[in-house]
Amino acid sequence: MSIRWPVWAAGAVALVTVVAAVIVVVQDDLPVVATAPEPTSTAPSAAPLPPEVQWSRSAEDVYGREFAQFGDLGAGNRFHSGAASFIDAGQVYITSVGLPDPADGNFDAPAMVGLAAMDGSTMWRRDDIRVDSCAEQLLAGSLVCLSGGESEGTESTIVLVNAMTGEGRSVRVPYPIIAMGTDGSSLYSVDYTVASGGYEGAPQLRKGSVDDLGSEWVTEFPGQALYAGSSSSAITVDGSYGLGRFGPTAIGFDSASGAITWYRGYPDSCIQQPYRVQPALVIMTEAVCSQSESFTGTAAVASDGRIVARSPAPVYPYPEIDAPGDLSFPMIVGDSAFDRSTGAFVWSSPLLASTNGVAVVGDVVIARAPGTAHVTALDLRTGAVRWENDPGDYYPITAYADGLAYFTVGGTVETIALEDGSTRRRVEIEPTPDRFAADPYLGSRVTESGDRLVYSSTAHLAVVDR
Repeated sequence: MSIRWPVWAAGAVALVTVVAAVIVVVQDDLPVVATAPEPTSTAPSAAPLPPEVQWSRSAEDVYGREFAQFGDLGAGNRFHSGAASFIDAGQVYITSVGLPDPADGNFDAPAMVGLAAMDGSTMWRRDDIRVDSCAEQLLAGSLVCLSGGESEGTESTIVLVNAMTGEGRSVRVPYPIIAMGTDGSSLYSVDYTVASGGYEGAPQLRKGSVDDLGSEWVTEFPGQALYAGSSSSAITVDGSYGLGRFGPTAIGFDSASGAITWYRGYPDSCIQQPYRVQPALVIMTEAVCSQSESFTGTAAVASDGRIVARSPAPVYPYPEIDAPGDLSFPMIVGDSAFDRSTGAFVWSSPLLASTNGVAVVGDVVIARAPGTAHVTALDLRTGAVRWENDPGDYYPITAYADGLAYFTVGGTVETIALEDGSTRRRVEIEPTPDRFAADPYLGSRVTESGDRLVYSSTAHLAVVDR
């Protein structure tokens, strides 16, 4: 089946208009970020811990109330999605904590907290900040978050919080921002023009500072109506390769100039869950722009819009992690492996054509069979089966270190040895709820953070030895 690609993706860079713009912002003197509270002296939990656990804090201990839970700051701190995460600020782990209201799913009296990465102690706490999303990466040492502002749909408020102290400020913007991202030094945002009749014109992609959003460049977005499926990761930048993800629409852009280098979206070529792989490539599953969104293939796209590799198999790979031992190992695109640099075909396997998850770790790709816990490891260089295993319970692999792939099962961190598929470590952080309990899910995951492994769930945050 031939695929019709939009003109911006046909190998040539699209022509865009990049203009300077001065954006009026208002320094907001709301008490929301006036001063940070004094650091608390709350100590980590004194409960006995396994020797592999450096420290562990419960949400109830951090918040000071029974039934408290951690949340996901990427999705803000107003609504409790049932998931938990943290923002890694090096010496500090920043997260939200509050009392979930079972009636409406919101957080009652949420707090934003900074926990010391070394021992879990509370470095700062803010009870006065309400935001709708926060970027995954810091901006010049500060967490940058977005709030809809007082006039819903017509303005936004950007909130900055110093990662080390909790101090910060807010800036009001006189139009709605639908997504933000940062490369560490500059702020990227997408917004619409609002008139009495509603949204007008094409969306604008801007690069600048908090106080002047378009100070470096402003580009007109080539697509139509947008929404940020995940506001925290809607805009990410890797070197000069910018990626914007908006539901079934995605763009690649040059972060230095603002030029849109490729576009996928309505009405010609919708996509599903584009994700980054090394070196500077984006892999996306192509789909027909219809309600059914049937898959038509998977492509790896370079920063200039060039399709490096493509698999025509109509499969959705459910990617979990891309952590190859080095860049000489192939990348997985659909049901096939391709050279990461040249895009040359290496091998394919029917075991990758239907999965519940695919993880590239070290020198293998681990595929989870649909509907079961059965896993198969394929040699990344040849596609040959290395080993098969039925671990009983198997959840997405989210970290890789020292020849071990890490995942969580309820409140336990488990590992798979890449050489033979055996379980080498099992570290219980907290009891796993009974599957028939009223609330059986912890939303747990394990993440690599420097030389640490961090366990996060709605109930606990803990650091585990590698």
